[in-house]
Amino acid sequence: MIIWICTDMEGLSGVNDWEQFCAVDDNDPKYLDGLKHLHGDLNAAVAGCFDAGATEVRVLDGHGRNRNKGLREGMLDPRAKKMWLGSQDPLRWEGLDEGVAAVAMIGQHAMAGTINGYTDHTQATKRICAVRINGQEHGEMSQFACYAGGCGVPLMYVSGDEALCAEAKRLFPHAGSTPTKRGTGWATCELYPTDQVRANIRRDIAASLKKIDRSKAWKIKTPIDVEYEFAWSELADHFNGLAGVRRPHARRVGWTISDQRDIYDRPSATWKPASAR
Repeated sequence: MIIWICTDMEGLSGVNDWEQFCAVDDNDPKYLDGLKHLHGDLNAAVAGCFDAGATEVRVLDGHGRNRNKGLREGMLDPRAKKMWLGSQDPLRWEGLDEGVAAVAMIGQHAMAGTINGYTDHTQATKRICAVRINGQEHGEMSQFACYAGGCGVPLMYVSGDEALCAEAKRLFPHAGSTPTKRGTGWATCELYPTDQVRANIRRDIAASLKKIDRSKAWKIKTPIDVEYEFAWSELADHFNGLAGVRRPHARRVGWTISDQRDIYDRPSATWKPASAR
C-alpha cells in the first residue's frame, strides 16, 4: 500500500507567525522553527501510515517558499521517500500514479475567502481571490484531490486549522482530518498543544487509511472549466492573447482542460488548455 503525502506549512501545529513559513532568510530562527514543526507533523503522519499497513510513503514538500528544500535529511523519518516534479508543461508530480492507494495533506490551509481561516489563500497569497472548478470555488486541497482523482486515487486525510478541516468535511466527507489550531483572523490563531496534535495526526491518518475506498477518488466529467479571479486586473492582463483563454471580467480569466491532472497548469507560451489544442 503506497501513500503519497503533500505538505504545506501554514496549517502546521506550532505555527502562528508569518516568519515561520515565509521568512526571507533561510537561516532565520523563526523559519527554522517552522521547519521543525513541519517535520514533527509530517513524521507523525508517516508513522500513522505505517501503523495502517503502508508499504511505502512518498512525500512532497508542497510549500512554495521552501523551493523543495524544506524536508531535511536527519529530520525526516527515513522511511519516507521524497518526491518532486516528474515533468513541467504539463506539470506532473513524481510518483503519483495509479499505483498509489491514497493521498493525504499535512499542514494545509483553507481556501481564499474563508472566514477565520488562518492565512487563508489559494496558491498566490493576496494575489488570487478565487479559483473555480466548474463554477464552484475551490482551494489547494481540492486542486490536489482533483489531480489525484485523475489518477484514480482518493484524498483520504488532511491536517490543518479548523477552517481547513471544515472545508474537507464539506467537500470530501469521506476523508479524515485533524485540527491543529483555530483561526481567529487572517493572521491570528489559537494553537493547540503540539504533542497532542501529533498524537492525533498519527491516530487519525491511520484510521482513515484503514478505510480506503478507491470509488471516493474525485472523478470529474471532462471538459472541465477552470477560472481564476485575481486581486487586480493587471494580473489578468498577462493572459491577453493566449490561445484558449477567455476573459469574462477585468480580473477573471478562464479556460477548459480535458485531463484533471492539468489543474495546476495555467495557459502560457508553452502550455495550452484543451480549448486551444
